[in-house]
This record gives sequence, C-alpha cells and structure tokens, in this order.
Amino acid sequence: MIKAHPGQGQVRCLLVRPPFHEGTFYNPREMFRLLGGASAAPPLGLLITAAYLPKHWNLKFVDGDLDPITDQHLKWADVLMMSCKGSQIGPVRKLIGRANDHGVATVAGGAGPTLQSKDYEGLADYVVAGESEPLIDKLVADIEAGVSEGTYRTPEVADTSNAPLPRYDLVELDRYMFVGMSYTRGCPFACEFCAQIEIFGRKPRSRSAEDILAEHQLLFDLGFRGMIDLGYDNLIGDIPKTEEVLEKMLVWNREHGYPFCYSTEATMNLARQPRLLELMRDNDFRYIFMGIESGDEDALKQTKKGQNLAMAPEEAVRIVNSYGIIVNTGLILGFDAEKPDAPEKMLDMVKRTGVFPTLVLPLHALPNTGLSARLEKEGRLFKGGVVNKSERTDTATTGLNFVTARPRVEVLEDLCHVLEELYRPEVHYERTKLITRQLQTKYKHQPPKEKLLQYGLAFAKIARIMNVDRETRKLFWKSLARAAITNPAAVAPLIGQAVMNDSYSKLSQSYVAALRKEIAAVEAVGEDAFNQTMLGNPEPLLRKPTETRA
Repeated sequence: MIKAHPGQGQVRCLLVRPPFHEGTFYNPREMFRLLGGASAAPPLGLLITAAYLPKHWNLKFVDGDLDPITDQHLKWADVLMMSCKGSQIGPVRKLIGRANDHGVATVAGGAGPTLQSKDYEGLADYVVAGESEPLIDKLVADIEAGVSEGTYRTPEVADTSNAPLPRYDLVELDRYMFVGMSYTRGCPFACEFCAQIEIFGRKPRSRSAEDILAEHQLLFDLGFRGMIDLGYDNLIGDIPKTEEVLEKMLVWNREHGYPFCYSTEATMNLARQPRLLELMRDNDFRYIFMGIESGDEDALKQTKKGQNLAMAPEEAVRIVNSYGIIVNTGLILGFDAEKPDAPEKMLDMVKRTGVFPTLVLPLHALPNTGLSARLEKEGRLFKGGVVNKSERTDTATTGLNFVTARPRVEVLEDLCHVLEELYRPEVHYERTKLITRQLQTKYKHQPPKEKLLQYGLAFAKIARIMNVDRETRKLFWKSLARAAITNPAAVAPLIGQAVMNDSYSKLSQSYVAALRKEIAAVEAVGEDAFNQTMLGNPEPLLRKPTETRA
C-alpha cells in the first residue's frame, strides 16, 4: 500500500544502491578496506539521476553496500529510487518487499532493468529501462500526479551536453577508493557479447572539456583528493575529442597542484596512440582496464573483437606500462571457436603480459546482445536464462546460459583450472617481475597527509596478512625488495597488486566450489538431458549430486 501521495509538495526520495552478494568479485570488501576505501566507488548513475530531480524534492542517499538500509530510512521516504545491476536482483527483491510493507513507492533503474526489464516489472512500481535523462521528467510527473506504476523506455540517447553536475554532495566521498566521472558513453566496436553498446549505443557521445572541468572543480571544492575513474565505456571511442579533453585537463591539474590521479577503461588499440598516452601519463593516469578476454585468436575473431588482434597483447601492455599505467583485464571462457587448449593459451597470455585479471568469467549471453540474438536463432539459448540464480546471481557462476560448442563440463573444468592457477602466489609474483621491469611511472598526485597516515596503517596490516603463509611471505618481500632496488616507483603499485591477488585467491575458491556444484549436476543427469531441460524449462535445474532424474 503506497503512502498518501505528497502530490507536488516536497517528495522525500531515498536514493539507494542495493547491496551486492558477499564473496564475489563485485564485492571484495576486505580488499577495498586495505587499499583505502570501504567500497570501490559511489553509484555514479544514481548521482547523475539525482541531479535531474526537482529542487523541491528532499533527497537522502544510502549505499547499501556500506551501510544498512534501516526501517527508519523507509519510514522517512515517500519514494525509494534504486540503481541496480543484474547481479543485485536478490537484494533488490528483499528491499522492495520491505518498502512495500512501509507503503513506499519504488523505482528501479540501471543496467539490470535496462537489459532485463521483465525481471523488474511487477516488482518495482516504476521501472526505468535505458538512460534516465530523457525519461526523468515523465517519471517525476507521474510520481507527483499519483500514477501508481509504469515502465519507462525511450529509443533516444541522452544529450549529455550542459547536463547538471552529479550530486556528489550526497555521498561521503572519502569512504570510497575512487569516484566515477562520466566522460563518454558508447563504443564504436561491436563485440558480440557486450551489453554496454546495447545500453549506450555504438556512437560515442563525449562530454565537452568545459563540462568535465566543471565536474573536476566541484569535486575539488567538496574537498575530494584522490582517484577519478574517467568512464564509462571506451576512453578512445572519439580520439580527437579525448585528446582535446586531456589537454585541457592537464592545464587544470597543473594550476590546481594535481589533486587527482586517474583510472579508465579503453580498448587495446590505445597502445597505438602515443599522444594520448603522453597526455594520460602527464595527467597521472595509473590504471586502465582492457578487455583482452582470451588468448585464443580464433575466439577473438568469432566474437568480433578484432581490435585485440592488431597487436600482440604483450606488446600493447608493454607500451602502456612504459607510460606508467598498469593494465587490469577481464578473461572469458566458453566462446564457440575455442579449442581444448584455450585455458593454457589464456594462462600463457596473462604470463606474457603481466596483466592482473580482475574478472574471470564464463561467457554469458546477456539479454539484447548480439550473442543472445544469435544463440536464440540457433536454438541454443536457455529459456530460464541462468542455471543457479536462486543461489548466486553474478555472471561468474551463472554464465554459459546456452548450449556450449565444447562439452559444458569441459568448459567448466577449464574455468576451475584457470581460477585455481591464476592467483597462486608463485604465479602472481612471477608476473610482478615483468611489471617491475616495464612500469615507468611519473606520478604527480600526492595524497593528503591524513591519507598517507591511513596508507601507513594499512601497510602494517597488509604486511601481517602476507606474513601468515611462509611461501607468500618470502615471495612478497622479495618482490618489494626487487622493485626497491631496480624501480622504486613500482613498490606502491606492487603492494596494491599483492592485496588484490590475496583477495582474489580467496574469492576464487567460492567460485570454484559453485562451478564444481554445477559440474556435478550436469554429470548426474548427462549433458544432453541437462541442455534439453534448460532449453525448455524456465526453472533452475541444479539438484544435489546424489539425486538423479526420475
């Protein structure tokens, strides 16, 4: 039952990020705490949406990944507005149930409702499928008029020029490792499995340098000093525009004493853009995520990721490292064109490049992507979408939602092997030798004194963690000593990578356990029977390994 509607008076709107499941790559909380924040970044999409809400609305923000969403919050609110990823659907259901008990209207937007709106229709009162900017006026009008429900879609892309600045003032910025900043949306490439191009399109829309600098000034004035993730999709979708923005950012950073450093996401062909890399180095970009995905060239061709074939990945990473930028990557197994040696090619590629794998996933056919359209046409897409969504909803254990080209158990076993191998201490610290040789840093940003104290205390805790295991202790201190002698500027990044590897090593164990459970379920009924059930039955199949089909 919705509360008596406030009409056009002051609407009390509770902006919420629902919590992520514990124990997943999306929520490595202990790692964040050791690296300087309680979470990765505040939910940028929600803060952008907040900037478009009426001035007479009363806004309050709660990050459910950091703090409990209490009954007091819900009693206060007229409207609960959530930004959700597909992996948060479980917590979203619980939160909406609580909101209903308090008579609070609910709004769900973000990547989850955009790609899988049917999962949210009938769950949330209002569902926003797509970029919120073109839809927000209609949504607000309906809420204020007392319209009880609706789904809001538009084929339009958002006009991001002269947009109001995100409501960074609603959040405690210092609780996060970094702050996101929306510079460009859309990517010109057509990777078959990519959902981002379905959400934001293939024509890059980059904001002006003036708008980006205004956002810099806002964060500066709010007292934030730290890392900005300049996103969303592909930094170099529009190369001339990016060069212009980075040049003007450099002037601003020089004038303001380099209050920020940066991370971003870009395709591998950034390595062929020396001018952009120079500007990134001079602005103090430190990390970049590149979706290398696979060490199998046939798989990359088949999934339309030709931009990864123009240069050997080890050469691309070496070039980017030479500008002081560390490369993190995502890896995927399950492409149709893979050969049985795909996992070994993947492990070898990671070894040759020295990249850190922050996502290791089975291929997942997300709704409305080219991949899901092709698989559906071929009669291979599972009707129920995922296998074990009642237990976990992250794509690392709900992928392969289709009939695989290689035997399913073989792909799952390969994924277990990769996860077990990648984060072994001896494997990780062997990779750090390459980073130590290749990384040429010229850092400009200096953390505030209070942050330096925080980092010092964190390092003491990190050292205790690394000292627990005798083999890890030896490798950790040896890697730092090597860097201190040959490349002192690499010491701090190597400490960060040591923390990440320790965390991912522990998290990967839960993934492997979930994957082993799926392997047992498939083997219990046979792969053909498993596939036929999943193709025709929308309910999850997973049963205990000892059970058999009647």
